[in-house]
Amino acid sequence: MRSYDYVVIGAGSAGCAVAARLAAASHSVLLIEAGGSDRRLPVRAPLAYGAQMGGKTDWAFESEPEPGCNGRRIPQPRGKVLGGTSAMNAMVWVRGTRDDYDGWQVPGWGWDDVEPVFHRIESGPMRVTRVAEPDEVSRRFVAAARAAGVCANDNISGPELDGAAISPVTVWKGQRWSTARAYLDHARRLENFAVVSSALVRRIVIRDGAAVGVEYERRGRSFTATARREIVLSAGAYGTPQLLQLSGVGPAEHLRSVGIDPIVGSPRVGHNLTDHPATFMNWGLAPGFIGLADARNPKWLLRWLIRRSGKLTSNLMEAVAQIRSTPDLAAPDFQLIHAPIYARIDEMSYSRPALSILQSYWTPESRGSVMVRSSDARDAPAIQLNTLTSAGDVAAFVRAIRRTREIVSTDPLASAVAVEVHPGPNVNTDEEIAAWVRATVATTGHPACTAAMGTEPDSVLDPQLRVRGVRGLRVADASALPRIPRANTNAPAIMVGERCADFMLSASG
Repeated sequence: MRSYDYVVIGAGSAGCAVAARLAAASHSVLLIEAGGSDRRLPVRAPLAYGAQMGGKTDWAFESEPEPGCNGRRIPQPRGKVLGGTSAMNAMVWVRGTRDDYDGWQVPGWGWDDVEPVFHRIESGPMRVTRVAEPDEVSRRFVAAARAAGVCANDNISGPELDGAAISPVTVWKGQRWSTARAYLDHARRLENFAVVSSALVRRIVIRDGAAVGVEYERRGRSFTATARREIVLSAGAYGTPQLLQLSGVGPAEHLRSVGIDPIVGSPRVGHNLTDHPATFMNWGLAPGFIGLADARNPKWLLRWLIRRSGKLTSNLMEAVAQIRSTPDLAAPDFQLIHAPIYARIDEMSYSRPALSILQSYWTPESRGSVMVRSSDARDAPAIQLNTLTSAGDVAAFVRAIRRTREIVSTDPLASAVAVEVHPGPNVNTDEEIAAWVRATVATTGHPACTAAMGTEPDSVLDPQLRVRGVRGLRVADASALPRIPRANTNAPAIMVGERCADFMLSASG
């Protein structure tokens, strides 16, 4: 048994940030990660990230049968690697609007509080650039969106989101810039910092109302690490509520039903799950346009290996148009994400020249849950998204799909497009579009809000990310968000990690 000042569970977007910040302040820190090394081609080469889906670096969760989606199970890819999902996402960097953060009404978390933290992240550890070599079709998408009435705004990361632009991305010198690279490359050179990878945390040890240690297993052996000061749980929107429940913190009745003795009755743990659901529309390209369909040609791999340039530096989602599906909205409710290839939630096809546009819905009304099935940490939690269980969500998708078709039918993109593949030219009425949405909707991969902070006595966390009812335990990841922002959630998650470190360092004196 070894003791540290702080133990951080999860080396993902937020966990890397908080752990590295604590170590830089000369505290002894242990960072525990279930995944392994990020020194892999599918992690480092931006376009290759699709090869991670379903592999060793993917938790490969899936939802329960979804009642609003024809009973389908929806894949939920999440990073199981140093860097977490920041090591397998599409690298788009959007922070959100002023209304998102002010609307939380949580002290210390308004836009004026978090904007300086975003600037600190972007000017320091993270590298936020633009797609360096966007495809011609991606450029045409931006031009067509602007010609169709979307704002000509290049600074679409927030707080003003309306606009169409080449994507801001976490890519640096042709390589993915995950939080493992941004934070851990330096921290691992410190003598007071340790990382244990390929380790599955079983539970947090809570004694006399305080979190005192972490039980985990690695290579068939059991270990316990103790924390002299605090433990930070950064296992993500699925892993964090699962580990809280496994540790006896959660809805008491449910915990008893799966053989866990409740220590702290916290009824909101695992509830309020929110994601940005997405539909995937596809078109074939006209003769003379290839997009990324030839990206598997060995010449592009050779060029990336030698020069860190060429098509493998693409993040696939090369351009975005952030729109209001109805003009009376206060801010955009959809992010239309353009990829110059055929793409679905679990598939990228290089068989023919094509383009895809995702309709990612930023303001869904539907809410779900994440609940443990048993007392065994190896059992994946039950994920119920409840996608499209609100009729208003379906109506919003119908509007967004019609708006997408308007953009694609506008030059200069229209002349680069051949036939619409999905949903196809025979899907036209509101009823037909709605049926297609229910049959195909998936996820943008932005789960959040399952251990939300707030000022209410029964909120899971207080405004300084401390778990109510347990001393010495905080949460730092997207599960802490009270309401999902209009953002690609990697940026807000890192911001939460930085804010958690600020709180902890202030408390430590």
